[in-house]
Amino acid sequence: MITRAEVAKLGAMHAVEPAMLSLYLTVPPPPADPSALAARAGRLIAAAEAAAGWPVPGRDRVYQKLAGYAGGGAGPTAAVFACAGSGLLEAISLPLPLPERAVLGVRPHIRPLLLALQRGSAGDRVRGLTAAGLAAVGLPGCLAAVSAGPVQTLVVPLDGLVPGYECGRCGTLSLDADGCCPDWGTAALPVPDVIEEMVSRVLEDDGEIIVATDRSVPACC
Repeated sequence: MITRAEVAKLGAMHAVEPAMLSLYLTVPPPPADPSALAARAGRLIAAAEAAAGWPVPGRDRVYQKLAGYAGGGAGPTAAVFACAGSGLLEAISLPLPLPERAVLGVRPHIRPLLLALQRGSAGDRVRGLTAAGLAAVGLPGCLAAVSAGPVQTLVVPLDGLVPGYECGRCGTLSLDADGCCPDWGTAALPVPDVIEEMVSRVLEDDGEIIVATDRSVPACC
């Protein structure tokens, strides 16, 4: 089973372009057909390429990793992370079924991994935090809080990618290109998913991430 430290290590990886592939694929009971796994993975990767406008080189390496799951003995979900530029190629077996998806971004898409660590306890924890009162609720407020400094707890939805920007001068995250430091002549940097960027920053500060499966809006305290 993957550990929080391993998830945080993945989340800390960063590429200049949206070249980090995160693939989550359902593994059927054995005997599985490796070619069928590769075909399903190929369709998911093609959709991610179309969405990001960026190609995935070295698909064969990903298919080879998936072939190891065809014999069984693994969890119901296989997660593969790959980036040719950084040499990243890692496959992880997860103990619970997760929606199939492929995401291309500047960071690995690790929210499903964090959900696997929680093992289904997210709902009760979200309700408990709401009852206790939160410092910020909603994406703009959480972006501001995470940009300002360490956040103790961040609640994020499992699904959904939200493009945004990172200030090229101070690193502030925002939904608009002119969200910070517009007079300094420093261009804002596009971020494929500001939610994933928040997750990475909170983990780097040893904060807690709660992944909710009920489409909860981002919240932090």
